[in-house]
Amino acid sequence: MNIIDISLIIVFFVNVILSTLIFLHRRESSGSKFFAVAAYSTTLWVVAMFFFRNISNLNILIISTKLLYIAGILITVNFLYFSYTFLENSLKERKNLFLLIGIFPLILVGLIIFSRSIIKDIIFFNNERVVEFGPLYLASYSVLMLIYFIWAYSNLFKKLKKSTPGSTERMQLLYVTIGTFVSVVFGLVYDIVIPYFGNFDFYWLGPIMTISFVAATSYSVLKHRLFNIRVIATELLIFALWVIFLIRFLMADNLQQRFIEGGFLAAITIFGFWIIKSVLDEVKRREEVEKISKELELANERLKELDRIKTEFLSFATHQIKAPLTAVKGFASLIGDNSYGVVPEKVKEISQRIIKAANRLVDLVDNILNLGRIESGKMEYNFEEIDFVKLVMDVIDDFKQVAIEKKLDLLFEFEKIPQGEPLKIKADVQKLRQVVQNLIDNAIKYTEEGFVRVALKNEGQSVLLSVIDTGMGILPELLPHLFQKFVRETAPGQTIQGTGLGLYIAKEIIKAHNGEIWAESEGRGFGSQFYVRINKVA
Repeated sequence: MNIIDISLIIVFFVNVILSTLIFLHRRESSGSKFFAVAAYSTTLWVVAMFFFRNISNLNILIISTKLLYIAGILITVNFLYFSYTFLENSLKERKNLFLLIGIFPLILVGLIIFSRSIIKDIIFFNNERVVEFGPLYLASYSVLMLIYFIWAYSNLFKKLKKSTPGSTERMQLLYVTIGTFVSVVFGLVYDIVIPYFGNFDFYWLGPIMTISFVAATSYSVLKHRLFNIRVIATELLIFALWVIFLIRFLMADNLQQRFIEGGFLAAITIFGFWIIKSVLDEVKRREEVEKISKELELANERLKELDRIKTEFLSFATHQIKAPLTAVKGFASLIGDNSYGVVPEKVKEISQRIIKAANRLVDLVDNILNLGRIESGKMEYNFEEIDFVKLVMDVIDDFKQVAIEKKLDLLFEFEKIPQGEPLKIKADVQKLRQVVQNLIDNAIKYTEEGFVRVALKNEGQSVLLSVIDTGMGILPELLPHLFQKFVRETAPGQTIQGTGLGLYIAKEIIKAHNGEIWAESEGRGFGSQFYVRINKVA
Protein backbone atom coordinates (compact mmCIF):
# COMPACT_ATOMS: atom_id res chain seq x y z
CA MET A 1 0.00 0.00 0.00
CA ASN A 2 1.59 3.27 -1.13
CA ILE A 3 0.97 6.90 -0.31
CA ILE A 4 -1.75 7.25 -3.01
CA ASP A 5 -3.77 4.37 -1.54
CA ILE A 6 -3.39 5.78 1.99
CA SER A 7 -4.54 9.17 0.67
CA LEU A 8 -7.60 7.52 -0.93
CA ILE A 9 -8.47 5.86 2.39
CA ILE A 10 -8.10 9.15 4.25
CA VAL A 11 -10.26 10.99 1.70
CA PHE A 12 -12.85 8.23 1.93
CA PHE A 13 -12.87 8.49 5.71
CA VAL A 14 -13.19 12.29 5.73
CA ASN A 15 -15.88 12.28 3.00
CA VAL A 16 -17.94 9.69 4.87
CA ILE A 17 -17.79 11.80 8.03
CA LEU A 18 -18.74 15.03 6.26
CA SER A 19 -21.46 13.31 4.22
CA THR A 20 -22.92 11.86 7.41
CA LEU A 21 -22.81 15.27 9.11
CA ILE A 22 -24.68 16.76 6.16
CA PHE A 23 -27.23 13.98 6.25
CA LEU A 24 -27.76 14.18 10.03
CA HIS A 25 -27.97 17.98 10.09
CA ARG A 26 -29.81 18.55 6.83
CA ARG A 27 -32.54 21.15 6.96
CA GLU A 28 -35.97 21.01 5.39
CA SER A 29 -34.63 22.35 2.09
CA SER A 30 -34.04 19.71 -0.56
CA GLY A 31 -30.67 21.31 -1.43
CA SER A 32 -28.85 19.64 1.47
CA LYS A 33 -30.50 16.29 0.64
CA PHE A 34 -29.20 16.36 -2.93
CA PHE A 35 -25.76 17.36 -1.77
CA ALA A 36 -25.77 14.52 0.79
CA VAL A 37 -26.36 12.08 -2.09
CA ALA A 38 -23.63 13.76 -4.14
CA ALA A 39 -21.24 13.60 -1.16
CA TYR A 40 -21.93 9.91 -0.56
CA SER A 41 -21.35 9.36 -4.30
CA THR A 42 -17.84 10.80 -3.90
CA THR A 43 -17.13 8.10 -1.30
CA LEU A 44 -18.32 5.50 -3.83
CA TRP A 45 -15.95 7.02 -6.40
CA VAL A 46 -13.05 6.86 -3.93
CA VAL A 47 -13.79 3.21 -3.01
CA ALA A 48 -14.09 2.25 -6.66
CA MET A 49 -10.74 3.93 -7.41
CA PHE A 50 -9.10 2.07 -4.50
CA PHE A 51 -10.35 -1.27 -5.83
CA PHE A 52 -9.39 -0.31 -9.39
CA ARG A 53 -5.81 0.24 -8.22
CA ASN A 54 -5.49 -2.83 -6.00
CA ILE A 55 -7.73 -5.64 -7.37
CA SER A 56 -6.25 -8.14 -9.84
CA ASN A 57 -9.39 -10.20 -10.47
CA LEU A 58 -10.63 -9.08 -13.88
CA ASN A 59 -14.37 -9.44 -13.12
CA ILE A 60 -14.13 -7.41 -9.91
CA LEU A 61 -11.90 -4.92 -11.73
CA ILE A 62 -14.56 -4.38 -14.43
CA ILE A 63 -17.22 -3.88 -11.75
CA SER A 64 -15.08 -1.34 -9.89
CA THR A 65 -14.36 0.49 -13.16
CA LYS A 66 -18.05 0.74 -13.99
CA LEU A 67 -18.70 1.98 -10.46
CA LEU A 68 -16.15 4.74 -11.09
CA TYR A 69 -18.23 6.13 -13.94
CA ILE A 70 -21.61 5.48 -12.29
CA ALA A 71 -20.37 7.43 -9.24
CA GLY A 72 -19.35 10.27 -11.58
CA ILE A 73 -22.88 10.37 -13.00
CA LEU A 74 -24.43 10.38 -9.52
CA ILE A 75 -22.16 13.24 -8.42
CA THR A 76 -22.93 15.27 -11.54
CA VAL A 77 -26.72 14.92 -11.60
CA ASN A 78 -27.14 15.52 -7.86
CA PHE A 79 -24.84 18.54 -8.02
CA LEU A 80 -27.07 19.95 -10.77
CA TYR A 81 -30.15 19.33 -8.60
CA PHE A 82 -28.31 20.93 -5.70
CA SER A 83 -27.51 24.05 -7.78
CA TYR A 84 -31.26 24.62 -8.24
CA THR A 85 -32.30 24.00 -4.64
CA PHE A 86 -29.41 25.49 -2.66
CA LEU A 87 -30.69 28.38 -0.46
CA GLU A 88 -34.22 27.87 -1.80
CA ASN A 89 -36.79 25.12 -2.23
CA SER A 90 -37.75 25.11 -5.89
CA LEU A 91 -38.07 21.35 -6.49
CA LYS A 92 -41.87 21.34 -6.67
CA GLU A 93 -41.92 24.36 -8.96
CA ARG A 94 -39.61 22.61 -11.49
CA LYS A 95 -40.87 19.05 -11.16
CA ASN A 96 -40.93 18.34 -14.92
CA LEU A 97 -37.46 19.80 -15.39
CA PHE A 98 -36.07 17.66 -12.57
CA LEU A 99 -37.57 14.53 -14.11
CA LEU A 100 -36.06 15.45 -17.49
CA ILE A 101 -32.63 16.03 -15.90
CA GLY A 102 -32.70 12.53 -14.40
CA ILE A 103 -33.69 10.64 -17.56
CA PHE A 104 -30.39 10.92 -19.50
CA PRO A 105 -28.13 9.92 -16.57
CA LEU A 106 -30.41 6.95 -15.93
CA ILE A 107 -29.98 5.83 -19.55
CA LEU A 108 -26.19 6.20 -19.25
CA VAL A 109 -26.13 4.09 -16.07
CA GLY A 110 -28.02 1.39 -17.92
CA LEU A 111 -25.56 1.54 -20.84
CA ILE A 112 -22.58 1.32 -18.45
CA ILE A 113 -23.99 -1.71 -16.64
CA PHE A 114 -25.53 -3.69 -19.48
CA SER A 115 -23.46 -2.77 -22.55
CA ARG A 116 -19.90 -2.12 -23.71
CA SER A 117 -20.76 1.12 -25.50
CA ILE A 118 -19.17 3.29 -22.80
CA ILE A 119 -16.80 0.99 -20.87
CA LYS A 120 -15.60 -1.58 -23.39
CA ASP A 121 -12.88 -3.44 -21.51
CA ILE A 122 -9.98 -3.34 -19.05
CA ILE A 123 -6.51 -4.22 -20.27
CA PHE A 124 -3.13 -4.51 -18.55
CA PHE A 125 -0.31 -2.57 -20.19
CA ASN A 126 3.18 -2.48 -18.66
CA ASN A 127 1.72 -3.56 -15.30
CA GLU A 128 -0.72 -0.66 -15.49
CA ARG A 129 -4.50 -0.87 -15.76
CA VAL A 130 -5.94 0.85 -18.80
CA VAL A 131 -9.64 1.39 -19.53
CA GLU A 132 -10.72 0.84 -23.09
CA PHE A 133 -13.66 3.11 -23.90
CA GLY A 134 -16.64 2.34 -26.12
CA PRO A 135 -18.00 4.44 -29.01
CA LEU A 136 -20.49 6.39 -26.84
CA TYR A 137 -17.98 7.45 -24.17
CA LEU A 138 -17.04 10.75 -25.76
CA ALA A 139 -20.36 11.52 -27.50
CA SER A 140 -22.63 10.78 -24.54
CA TYR A 141 -20.88 10.30 -21.20
CA SER A 142 -18.24 13.06 -21.49
CA VAL A 143 -20.61 15.53 -23.14
CA LEU A 144 -23.32 14.98 -20.52
CA MET A 145 -20.82 15.47 -17.67
CA LEU A 146 -19.55 18.72 -19.22
CA ILE A 147 -23.04 20.09 -19.98
CA TYR A 148 -24.43 19.27 -16.54
CA PHE A 149 -21.52 20.88 -14.70
CA ILE A 150 -21.71 24.03 -16.90
CA TRP A 151 -25.46 24.08 -16.26
CA ALA A 152 -24.96 23.76 -12.47
CA TYR A 153 -22.37 26.55 -12.30
CA SER A 154 -24.60 28.76 -14.43
CA ASN A 155 -27.31 28.39 -11.76
CA LEU A 156 -24.83 29.13 -8.96
CA PHE A 157 -23.46 32.23 -10.72
CA LYS A 158 -27.01 33.56 -11.24
CA LYS A 159 -27.69 33.21 -7.52
CA LEU A 160 -24.32 34.75 -6.71
CA LYS A 161 -25.16 37.77 -8.87
CA LYS A 162 -28.51 38.26 -7.12
CA SER A 163 -27.12 37.82 -3.58
CA THR A 164 -26.45 40.78 -1.31
CA PRO A 165 -22.75 41.72 -0.96
CA GLY A 166 -21.41 40.73 2.45
CA SER A 167 -24.41 38.53 3.30
CA THR A 168 -24.17 35.00 4.69
CA GLU A 169 -25.89 33.66 1.56
CA ARG A 170 -23.23 35.23 -0.67
CA MET A 171 -20.43 33.69 1.41
CA GLN A 172 -22.14 30.30 1.23
CA LEU A 173 -22.43 30.55 -2.54
CA LEU A 174 -18.77 31.55 -2.86
CA TYR A 175 -17.72 28.59 -0.73
CA VAL A 176 -19.76 26.17 -2.85
CA THR A 177 -18.66 27.64 -6.17
CA ILE A 178 -14.93 27.87 -5.47
CA GLY A 179 -14.63 24.66 -3.44
CA THR A 180 -16.48 22.46 -5.91
CA PHE A 181 -14.92 24.10 -8.98
CA VAL A 182 -11.45 22.98 -7.93
CA SER A 183 -12.62 19.40 -7.53
CA VAL A 184 -14.67 19.38 -10.75
CA VAL A 185 -11.79 20.72 -12.85
CA PHE A 186 -9.44 18.02 -11.54
CA GLY A 187 -12.11 15.35 -12.10
CA LEU A 188 -12.89 16.39 -15.67
CA VAL A 189 -9.25 16.80 -16.70
CA TYR A 190 -7.64 13.77 -15.01
CA ASP A 191 -10.56 11.32 -15.11
CA ILE A 192 -12.43 12.23 -18.32
CA VAL A 193 -10.17 14.05 -20.81
CA ILE A 194 -6.62 12.68 -20.24
CA PRO A 195 -7.74 9.01 -19.82
CA TYR A 196 -9.52 9.22 -23.18
CA PHE A 197 -6.06 9.58 -24.74
CA GLY A 198 -4.79 6.50 -22.86
CA ASN A 199 -2.96 8.26 -19.99
CA PHE A 200 -3.98 6.87 -16.57
CA ASP A 201 -0.97 8.08 -14.55
CA PHE A 202 -3.04 10.64 -12.60
CA TYR A 203 -6.35 8.74 -12.70
CA TRP A 204 -6.46 8.77 -8.89
CA LEU A 205 -6.24 12.57 -8.59
CA GLY A 206 -9.94 13.25 -9.27
CA PRO A 207 -11.26 11.07 -6.38
CA ILE A 208 -8.69 12.50 -3.97
CA MET A 209 -9.70 16.08 -4.86
CA THR A 210 -13.32 15.30 -3.92
CA ILE A 211 -12.30 16.32 -0.42
CA SER A 212 -12.41 19.92 -1.69
CA PHE A 213 -15.88 19.29 -3.18
CA VAL A 214 -17.29 17.85 0.04
CA ALA A 215 -15.48 19.96 2.65
CA ALA A 216 -16.12 23.37 1.09
CA THR A 217 -19.81 22.73 0.47
CA SER A 218 -20.37 21.13 3.88
CA TYR A 219 -19.82 24.46 5.60
CA SER A 220 -22.40 26.06 3.35
CA VAL A 221 -24.99 23.29 3.51
CA LEU A 222 -24.74 23.14 7.29
CA LYS A 223 -25.20 26.94 7.30
CA HIS A 224 -22.35 27.69 9.70
CA ARG A 225 -21.24 31.16 10.42
CA LEU A 226 -18.50 30.70 7.85
CA PHE A 227 -15.87 32.62 9.79
CA ASN A 228 -16.80 31.31 13.24
CA ILE A 229 -13.28 30.50 14.47
CA ARG A 230 -14.59 28.31 17.25
CA VAL A 231 -16.50 26.01 14.88
CA ILE A 232 -13.75 25.83 12.28
CA ALA A 233 -11.00 25.23 14.86
CA THR A 234 -12.99 22.46 16.56
CA GLU A 235 -13.72 20.59 13.37
CA LEU A 236 -10.19 20.99 11.98
CA LEU A 237 -8.79 19.62 15.22
CA ILE A 238 -11.14 16.62 15.16
CA PHE A 239 -10.38 15.92 11.48
CA ALA A 240 -6.64 16.18 12.17
CA LEU A 241 -6.95 13.63 14.98
CA TRP A 242 -8.94 11.29 12.74
CA VAL A 243 -6.32 11.50 10.00
CA ILE A 244 -3.42 10.97 12.43
CA PHE A 245 -4.99 7.89 14.04
CA LEU A 246 -6.06 6.52 10.65
CA ILE A 247 -2.47 6.79 9.35
CA ARG A 248 -1.18 5.13 12.54
CA PHE A 249 -3.73 2.35 12.06
CA LEU A 250 -2.74 1.79 8.42
CA MET A 251 0.99 1.92 9.16
CA ALA A 252 0.84 -0.50 12.11
CA ASP A 253 3.54 -3.22 11.96
CA ASN A 254 1.60 -6.10 13.52
CA LEU A 255 -1.91 -7.22 14.40
CA GLN A 256 -1.64 -6.26 18.08
CA GLN A 257 -0.52 -2.73 17.29
CA ARG A 258 -3.21 -2.42 14.63
CA PHE A 259 -5.81 -3.58 17.15
CA ILE A 260 -4.69 -0.92 19.67
CA GLU A 261 -4.57 1.84 17.04
CA GLY A 262 -7.97 0.72 15.75
CA GLY A 263 -9.41 1.05 19.26
CA PHE A 264 -8.04 4.56 19.59
CA LEU A 265 -9.38 5.38 16.12
CA ALA A 266 -12.87 4.12 17.02
CA ALA A 267 -12.84 6.03 20.32
CA ILE A 268 -11.67 9.30 18.76
CA THR A 269 -14.23 8.86 15.97
CA ILE A 270 -17.15 8.51 18.41
CA PHE A 271 -15.83 11.28 20.63
CA GLY A 272 -15.22 13.51 17.61
CA PHE A 273 -18.76 13.05 16.32
CA TRP A 274 -20.09 13.96 19.75
CA ILE A 275 -17.92 17.10 19.93
CA ILE A 276 -18.87 18.23 16.41
CA LYS A 277 -22.55 17.56 17.08
CA SER A 278 -22.34 19.66 20.27
CA VAL A 279 -20.71 22.54 18.38
CA LEU A 280 -23.27 22.31 15.57
CA ASP A 281 -26.11 22.32 18.11
CA GLU A 282 -24.61 25.40 19.74
CA VAL A 283 -24.34 27.12 16.35
CA LYS A 284 -27.94 26.20 15.60
CA ARG A 285 -29.13 27.59 18.93
CA ARG A 286 -27.13 30.76 18.33
CA GLU A 287 -28.68 31.14 14.89
CA GLU A 288 -32.16 30.66 16.40
CA VAL A 289 -31.41 33.30 19.05
CA GLU A 290 -30.13 35.68 16.35
CA LYS A 291 -33.23 34.99 14.27
CA ILE A 292 -35.51 35.73 17.22
CA SER A 293 -33.44 38.84 17.99
CA LYS A 294 -33.86 40.09 14.41
CA GLU A 295 -37.60 39.39 14.55
CA LEU A 296 -37.85 41.30 17.84
CA GLU A 297 -35.84 44.14 16.33
CA LEU A 298 -38.22 44.32 13.37
CA ALA A 299 -41.22 44.15 15.70
CA ASN A 300 -39.69 46.91 17.82
CA GLU A 301 -39.19 49.10 14.75
CA ARG A 302 -42.78 48.44 13.76
CA LEU A 303 -43.97 49.39 17.26
CA LYS A 304 -41.94 52.60 17.10
CA GLU A 305 -43.56 53.41 13.77
CA LEU A 306 -47.03 52.69 15.17
CA ASP A 307 -46.22 54.81 18.22
CA ARG A 308 -45.15 57.68 15.94
CA ILE A 309 -48.37 57.39 13.93
CA LYS A 310 -50.37 57.32 17.17
CA THR A 311 -48.61 60.45 18.45
CA GLU A 312 -49.21 62.30 15.18
CA PHE A 313 -52.87 61.26 15.17
CA LEU A 314 -53.36 62.38 18.78
CA SER A 315 -51.67 65.69 18.04
CA PHE A 316 -53.89 66.25 15.01
CA ALA A 317 -57.07 65.16 16.81
CA THR A 318 -56.45 67.26 19.92
CA HIS A 319 -55.67 70.35 17.85
CA GLN A 320 -58.96 69.88 16.03
CA ILE A 321 -60.82 69.47 19.34
CA LYS A 322 -59.26 72.47 21.04
CA ALA A 323 -60.67 75.06 18.62
CA PRO A 324 -64.39 74.19 19.13
CA LEU A 325 -63.82 73.87 22.91
CA THR A 326 -62.51 77.42 23.01
CA ALA A 327 -65.61 78.52 21.12
CA VAL A 328 -67.89 76.65 23.57
CA LYS A 329 -66.19 78.35 26.52
CA GLY A 330 -66.50 81.75 24.89
CA PHE A 331 -70.20 81.44 24.08
CA ALA A 332 -70.99 80.00 27.54
CA SER A 333 -69.15 82.92 29.15
CA LEU A 334 -71.07 85.44 27.00
CA ILE A 335 -74.36 83.83 27.97
CA GLY A 336 -73.46 83.92 31.69
CA ASP A 337 -72.40 87.59 31.40
CA ASN A 338 -75.81 88.57 29.88
CA SER A 339 -74.06 89.59 26.63
CA TYR A 340 -77.01 88.14 24.67
CA GLY A 341 -79.59 89.55 27.04
CA VAL A 342 -80.55 88.98 30.64
CA VAL A 343 -80.82 85.25 31.45
CA PRO A 344 -82.23 83.50 34.56
CA GLU A 345 -79.89 82.46 37.36
CA LYS A 346 -80.45 78.82 36.42
CA VAL A 347 -79.06 79.50 32.93
CA LYS A 348 -76.05 81.30 34.45
CA GLU A 349 -75.41 78.28 36.67
CA ILE A 350 -75.56 75.97 33.66
CA SER A 351 -73.20 78.23 31.70
CA GLN A 352 -70.69 78.00 34.55
CA ARG A 353 -70.96 74.19 34.46
CA ILE A 354 -70.33 74.30 30.72
CA ILE A 355 -67.24 76.45 31.26
CA LYS A 356 -65.91 74.10 33.97
CA ALA A 357 -66.50 71.04 31.77
CA ALA A 358 -64.85 72.79 28.83
CA ASN A 359 -61.87 73.71 31.05
CA ARG A 360 -61.48 70.07 32.05
CA LEU A 361 -61.52 69.07 28.40
CA VAL A 362 -59.01 71.80 27.53
CA ASP A 363 -56.71 70.51 30.30
CA LEU A 364 -57.09 66.98 28.93
CA VAL A 365 -56.30 68.16 25.41
CA ASP A 366 -53.27 70.12 26.67
CA ASN A 367 -51.99 67.04 28.51
CA ILE A 368 -52.36 64.85 25.43
CA LEU A 369 -50.63 67.48 23.28
CA ASN A 370 -47.78 67.73 25.78
CA LEU A 371 -47.52 63.94 25.96
CA GLY A 372 -47.17 63.80 22.18
CA ARG A 373 -44.51 66.53 22.21
CA ILE A 374 -42.55 64.80 24.98
CA GLU A 375 -42.63 61.38 23.31
CA SER A 376 -41.60 62.81 19.95
CA GLY A 377 -38.89 64.98 21.53
CA LYS A 378 -40.54 68.17 20.27
CA MET A 379 -41.37 69.83 23.59
CA GLU A 380 -39.97 73.35 23.38
CA TYR A 381 -38.73 75.34 26.37
CA ASN A 382 -38.11 79.06 26.72
CA PHE A 383 -35.81 79.45 29.72
CA GLU A 384 -35.56 82.79 31.44
CA GLU A 385 -34.74 84.13 34.89
CA ILE A 386 -37.91 84.27 37.02
CA ASP A 387 -38.99 84.90 40.62
CA PHE A 388 -40.11 81.47 41.85
CA VAL A 389 -41.93 82.96 44.90
CA LYS A 390 -44.07 85.19 42.71
CA LEU A 391 -44.93 82.32 40.37
CA VAL A 392 -46.06 80.09 43.27
CA MET A 393 -48.07 82.88 44.90
CA ASP A 394 -49.86 83.60 41.60
CA VAL A 395 -50.84 79.94 41.25
CA ILE A 396 -52.07 79.83 44.87
CA ASP A 397 -54.25 82.87 44.18
CA ASP A 398 -55.83 80.98 41.28
CA PHE A 399 -56.84 78.12 43.62
CA LYS A 400 -58.03 80.13 46.65
CA GLN A 401 -61.67 80.11 45.58
CA VAL A 402 -61.58 76.35 44.89
CA ALA A 403 -60.13 75.73 48.37
CA ILE A 404 -62.76 77.93 49.97
CA GLU A 405 -65.53 76.00 48.20
CA LYS A 406 -64.13 72.74 49.65
CA LYS A 407 -63.63 74.41 53.07
CA LEU A 408 -59.89 73.76 53.02
CA ASP A 409 -57.11 75.93 54.37
CA LEU A 410 -54.72 76.77 51.53
CA LEU A 411 -51.51 77.89 53.25
CA PHE A 412 -48.28 79.32 51.88
CA GLU A 413 -44.96 79.81 53.61
CA PHE A 414 -41.45 80.42 52.37
CA GLU A 415 -38.02 81.02 53.78
CA LYS A 416 -36.48 84.29 52.62
CA ILE A 417 -32.88 84.34 51.56
CA PRO A 418 -30.48 86.93 53.03
CA GLN A 419 -31.21 90.59 52.25
CA GLY A 420 -34.76 89.54 51.36
CA GLU A 421 -33.89 88.95 47.74
CA PRO A 422 -36.38 86.92 45.70
CA LEU A 423 -35.70 83.22 44.92
CA LYS A 424 -34.44 83.48 41.38
CA ILE A 425 -34.39 80.43 39.13
CA LYS A 426 -33.96 79.87 35.42
CA ALA A 427 -37.07 78.22 34.01
CA ASP A 428 -39.78 78.16 31.38
CA VAL A 429 -42.41 80.11 33.26
CA GLN A 430 -45.42 78.53 31.55
CA LYS A 431 -44.16 74.95 31.86
CA LEU A 432 -43.14 75.39 35.51
CA ARG A 433 -46.47 77.08 36.29
CA GLN A 434 -48.17 73.99 34.83
CA VAL A 435 -46.23 71.75 37.25
CA VAL A 436 -47.11 73.86 40.30
CA GLN A 437 -50.75 74.04 39.20
CA ASN A 438 -50.88 70.27 38.81
CA LEU A 439 -49.45 69.59 42.28
CA ILE A 440 -51.75 72.07 44.06
CA ASP A 441 -54.79 70.98 42.04
CA ASN A 442 -54.14 67.31 42.93
CA ALA A 443 -53.67 68.16 46.61
CA ILE A 444 -57.04 69.93 46.71
CA LYS A 445 -58.78 67.18 44.70
CA TYR A 446 -57.60 64.40 47.00
CA THR A 447 -58.20 66.28 50.28
CA GLU A 448 -61.71 66.38 51.79
CA GLU A 449 -60.85 68.15 55.03
CA GLY A 450 -57.90 69.78 56.70
CA PHE A 451 -55.38 71.82 54.77
CA VAL A 452 -53.04 72.09 51.80
CA ARG A 453 -49.73 73.72 52.62
CA VAL A 454 -47.37 75.03 49.95
CA ALA A 455 -43.84 75.91 51.05
CA LEU A 456 -40.64 77.20 49.48
CA LYS A 457 -37.35 76.51 51.22
CA ASN A 458 -33.96 77.99 50.43
CA GLU A 459 -31.30 75.23 50.26
CA GLY A 460 -28.31 77.32 49.28
CA GLN A 461 -27.66 76.27 45.68
CA SER A 462 -31.27 75.15 45.14
CA VAL A 463 -34.83 75.83 46.15
CA LEU A 464 -37.27 73.19 47.42
CA LEU A 465 -41.00 73.42 46.70
CA SER A 466 -43.24 71.24 48.86
CA VAL A 467 -46.98 70.66 48.54
CA ILE A 468 -48.34 68.88 51.62
CA ASP A 469 -51.95 67.84 52.21
CA THR A 470 -54.07 65.97 54.77
CA GLY A 471 -55.90 64.02 52.11
CA MET A 472 -56.37 60.36 51.30
CA GLY A 473 -52.65 59.54 51.03
CA ILE A 474 -50.88 57.19 48.64
CA LEU A 475 -50.63 53.41 48.86
CA PRO A 476 -47.00 52.23 49.34
CA GLU A 477 -47.17 49.92 46.30
CA LEU A 478 -48.29 52.83 44.11
CA LEU A 479 -45.50 55.25 45.08
CA PRO A 480 -42.79 53.79 42.75
CA HIS A 481 -45.16 54.06 39.77
CA LEU A 482 -46.82 57.38 40.55
CA PHE A 483 -44.95 59.39 37.91
CA GLN A 484 -45.62 56.95 35.08
CA LYS A 485 -48.21 57.49 32.35
CA PHE A 486 -51.87 56.83 33.18
CA VAL A 487 -51.19 56.06 36.85
CA ARG A 488 -53.28 57.83 39.49
CA GLU A 489 -54.49 57.27 43.03
CA THR A 490 -58.12 56.31 43.63
CA ALA A 491 -60.08 55.30 46.69
CA PRO A 492 -63.37 53.45 47.20
CA GLY A 493 -66.37 55.73 46.99
CA GLN A 494 -64.45 58.55 45.29
CA THR A 495 -64.90 59.67 41.68
CA ILE A 496 -61.95 61.93 40.89
CA GLN A 497 -61.59 62.89 37.28
CA GLY A 498 -58.19 62.73 35.61
CA THR A 499 -56.09 60.90 33.07
CA GLY A 500 -53.00 60.04 35.08
CA LEU A 501 -50.86 62.14 32.74
CA GLY A 502 -50.31 65.23 34.90
CA LEU A 503 -47.55 63.82 37.12
CA TYR A 504 -45.80 62.14 34.19
CA ILE A 505 -45.71 65.44 32.30
CA ALA A 506 -44.61 67.26 35.48
CA LYS A 507 -41.70 64.80 35.89
CA GLU A 508 -40.59 65.33 32.27
CA ILE A 509 -40.78 69.13 32.63
CA ILE A 510 -38.75 69.12 35.86
CA LYS A 511 -36.23 66.74 34.23
CA ALA A 512 -35.82 69.29 31.42
CA HIS A 513 -35.09 71.91 34.14
CA ASN A 514 -32.32 69.63 35.56
CA GLY A 515 -34.37 69.30 38.72
CA GLU A 516 -36.01 66.44 40.56
CA ILE A 517 -39.55 65.65 41.70
CA TRP A 518 -40.77 62.96 44.09
CA ALA A 519 -43.61 62.04 46.43
CA GLU A 520 -43.86 60.67 49.96
CA SER A 521 -46.74 59.25 51.97
CA GLU A 522 -47.19 57.05 55.01
CA GLY A 523 -50.17 55.36 53.38
CA ARG A 524 -53.91 55.59 53.08
CA GLY A 525 -55.43 58.29 55.31
CA PHE A 526 -52.11 59.97 56.19
CA GLY A 527 -51.97 62.58 53.45
CA SER A 528 -49.21 63.04 50.91
CA GLN A 529 -46.18 65.25 50.29
CA PHE A 530 -44.85 66.25 46.87
CA TYR A 531 -41.45 67.85 46.44
CA VAL A 532 -39.73 69.70 43.60
CA ARG A 533 -36.07 70.77 43.79
CA ILE A 534 -34.65 73.23 41.23
CA ASN A 535 -31.27 74.96 41.12
CA LYS A 536 -31.18 78.69 41.76
CA VAL A 537 -29.52 81.22 39.53
CA ALA A 538 -25.84 81.44 40.47
